[in-house]
Amino acid sequence: MLKPQKKKFQTYTDGWGTSWKVSDRRLTEIRQPTIHYDEYSVGMYRYWEAYVAGVQIKKAILVPLETKIMEGDIFVDSSGEQYEVKQVDRRDTRPVSLLVSLASATIGHRSRNNGGN
Repeated sequence: MLKPQKKKFQTYTDGWGTSWKVSDRRLTEIRQPTIHYDEYSVGMYRYWEAYVAGVQIKKAILVPLETKIMEGDIFVDSSGEQYEVKQVDRRDTRPVSLLVSLASATIGHRSRNNGGN
């Protein structure tokens, strides 16, 4: 007889950030102002597949399924660190989440309100 497995519910308590649409290296508009997330470990397969493609994944986060975030967006965490969204995958957690792979933004992006044209 199989024992019932204890299923852990996914929480998003590690931090929060903002997703921005980008055009010509400028933050054009906020896609979603507050995104709560949970840190996720970057697996060896994901890290090396990205590395071979010329991308260095710095961080992976889990966010709620309804989150408005797309590949190519800039994710700014609560400390002001900027990351480029490289990949968004669905994960079957409870509740269902999105796994977002982030790379450090090589160029600091500025919004039009913050010195950009």
